[in-house]
Amino acid sequence: MASVALSEAEKVYIVHGVQEDLRVDGRGCEDYRCVEVETDVVSNTSGSARVKLGHTDILVGVKAEMGTPKLEKPNEGYLEFFVDCSANATPEFEGRGGDELGTEIANTLYRIFNNKGSIDLKSLCISPREHCWILYVDVLLLECGGNLFDAISIAVKAALFNTRIPRVRVLEDEEGSKDIELSDDPYDCIQLNVENVPCIVTLCKIGYRHVVDATLQEEACSLASLLVAVTSKGVVTCMRKVGKGSLDPESIFEMMEVRLVLRQVLGPGWECLLLPAPQSCCGHSPHLPPSPQAWSLESSWCELDVSELAKGAGRERGGLRDRDLPPAHNSCLSSASLIPGSMFLKENA
Repeated sequence: MASVALSEAEKVYIVHGVQEDLRVDGRGCEDYRCVEVETDVVSNTSGSARVKLGHTDILVGVKAEMGTPKLEKPNEGYLEFFVDCSANATPEFEGRGGDELGTEIANTLYRIFNNKGSIDLKSLCISPREHCWILYVDVLLLECGGNLFDAISIAVKAALFNTRIPRVRVLEDEEGSKDIELSDDPYDCIQLNVENVPCIVTLCKIGYRHVVDATLQEEACSLASLLVAVTSKGVVTCMRKVGKGSLDPESIFEMMEVRLVLRQVLGPGWECLLLPAPQSCCGHSPHLPPSPQAWSLESSWCELDVSELAKGAGRERGGLRDRDLPPAHNSCLSSASLIPGSMFLKENA
């Protein structure tokens, strides 16, 4: 994990502030930073998304390829994860410095997303024991500003929703041999159901309290964190402790309190990501109430669901590398920004 050097005085200042529910950047212990979600940002993928969470920048591309089902699951497709820690994110990732972190993140994503409880893997099967769709999910870390797991889970869910898979027909001749025919119609495709795909909420223990969406400085003051994967229905699908420290049972139960976890993943504050933004301006979208206080994140939260962010998708094959990054002026997509205390939905002109 990317680290930052802090003096003892700085650590004491951060810890004491957290005890008073006042963080260095002015947020409370249960407040997120601004979140920006953009989909369909890489043309040579089946689906893609880019998420900015504070100074954390994540790019995810999904590539659908035909393959052979696994022996233990002959009627299901599957997902493969690869995490590339760009040296531009932090000097620590130069050379092979980010390999260990990339493997750790990939293993966590595989455990959370690659199961039939999150995605209908049977829908990826073309012909049992013979052909299936394999979704290669490439995660590129462009900038590390803390809270990597939360940002990556949001980006993966957005990219999976944005994924378009060509519709396939299996033709069988008189001799029993099978032939696969892909539809030539770019609109004749299937879309993954991401309703049950969880989002990760990371709770960092700092002193006697815990915070969400920790910055790099706050992570340096935390010895242990709890990763909780929660679906839109409030079902906890996975939990994992990271860090060298320990968590006593009371702390874990406090972190797992339904009110606390669901405030990060549930509530109407995130629901506006479901809605298209019909106008581009500094004012409010017609879908939102005129007063931003009505969408105060202090009162309620909801799961990040990017069901209507995607507009079209490319299916060209290719790798996801720095050269594939979209230009800064790319303005053909919709994006949503989450600002602490209020919610605004905008559409790029």
